Amino acid sequence: MLEQYTTAVLTFVRANQELAQPIVFALGFAESVALIAWAVPSSVLLLAIGGLFGAQHAPIWTLCLAGGLGACLGDLLSYTLGRYFKGDAANFWPLSRKPELLSQGERFFERWGVFGIIGSKFLGPVRSFVPIIAGVVGMRQLPFLLASAVSSLIWATAYLAPSAFGIGLFFP
Repeated sequence: MLEQYTTAVLTFVRANQELAQPIVFALGFAESVALIAWAVPSSVLLLAIGGLFGAQHAPIWTLCLAGGLGACLGDLLSYTLGRYFKGDAANFWPLSRKPELLSQGERFFERWGVFGIIGSKFLGPVRSFVPIIAGVVGMRQLPFLLASAVSSLIWATAYLAPSAFGIGLFFP
C-alpha cells in the first residue's frame, strides 16, 4: 500500500512539475504535524522528488523553500495546539500513556532550548511531537519560531538536495 501511494505521488509530480512546490510544501507540513507525520511517508517522497528534479537538472532551491515553509508552519500548528491544550495535554495520547514525557520535555527545553528544536527536526520519531511539547511547557514563541524556521529549511534541504545533487553529479 505504501509503495503504491509513493509511486502514485511521484508519477503525479513527474507529470505535473509545476505543482511540485505545493506538493513539497504539503509534505513538509505533514511531516511536522503530530499523528499526520506517521501516516505520510514525507521523507521518502522528498528524497525521491529531489532526485527527480536533479535528474532533469531543474533548480531545487524553490523546493527547499517550499518544504521548509511547510515544515515550519506544521511546527507552528503543533506548537499552537500545545499552547492551547496546555492544561489538558496530559489527557491526550501519547501523553496520557506516558505522562512523564511532559516533565522530560520541560527538562529537555530547559537544558537545550532552541538547540533542542533544531536538533529534534532530524530525529524522525520525535520530530512532530517536540513542537507540541514546546507549546505545552511554555517555550517562548519567538525563539521557537526562529529555531523552527532555521531547522525546517535545513531539514528540507537535507532531504531534497542530496539526491538532486547526487543524480546531477553521477548522471550528467
